[in-house]
Amino acid sequence: MSGSYRYFLLILWASVLAVGTAYAMEKIEFPPGWKTPMGIESTALEAAMRIFPGANLNRNDNLVLTRDKMLRMPSTSKQRAALPRGTKLTEPWIPLTVRSEGKIYKILLLEGLRPEITEEGGWNDGVAVLAVFPQGSIEPTDVVEVKQDQATSLGEIVSIGREDAFVVRNTHSNSEQSYALTDLFHLRDGRLRRIAGSIFTLTITGGGCVSRSVENLSWRAMPDGASPPRIVATVELIHTPTDITDGCPAKDKPHKESFRNSYRWDPIKGRYLEEGGNFGRLSKWNERNS
Repeated sequence: MSGSYRYFLLILWASVLAVGTAYAMEKIEFPPGWKTPMGIESTALEAAMRIFPGANLNRNDNLVLTRDKMLRMPSTSKQRAALPRGTKLTEPWIPLTVRSEGKIYKILLLEGLRPEITEEGGWNDGVAVLAVFPQGSIEPTDVVEVKQDQATSLGEIVSIGREDAFVVRNTHSNSEQSYALTDLFHLRDGRLRRIAGSIFTLTITGGGCVSRSVENLSWRAMPDGASPPRIVATVELIHTPTDITDGCPAKDKPHKESFRNSYRWDPIKGRYLEEGGNFGRLSKWNERNS
């Protein structure tokens, strides 16, 4: 066998091996959510494994805990959420990137189910893990449990001067009504701090034209000399909104009400405090109509 022919066979064999290896790697690839970049050449899966050492991916692409884990709950001093062994976490959504005190952080949310219902945090058997990572790192600076309803999701980023706050929503719907509990968070020293918690908004899509309504929540930073600044939350209640009342009588025209609460930074306590507003009146309306 000539040297050139031997060289050709070696190249051919190497190519076959490369194709076979690539195919094998493709067959065992992680799901897209777990491959989300987090740190330097690191993924969301590796970041989650820092929180839950020893956890394993099952055939349904869930991360299964092999050890019990207790997590703190925001704005509580003693309550803890239990994530027992066997809890399954689904692959995460794309993390949020937020600014805090001149640094950049990534916020990762992991929803999951416990093997049984417990009253220690979460919602029935559901849990939602919220974790904070400095940019370029998979070592968390804070991890909390934020489940309050059937579905939990990360919402919009709210600019508060040179820093960012961000929304976490807990929601569920039935045939004629949708419910949302909204929290606004920011970071201090890499730890999660709640600005406003469990703001309840309601959307009614059934029950007759005059009964239909929608509530839209928005946020605005109001510079007041403090750092971070005062934050105002506004809920606009729209009765018989045009987009859900097609075919309703002309007399049932849309009309609006606005409700506001403000939150101000307390430098002594190192957290936001509710300053006042009329959300209490909105809560009473929602209780009567939900």
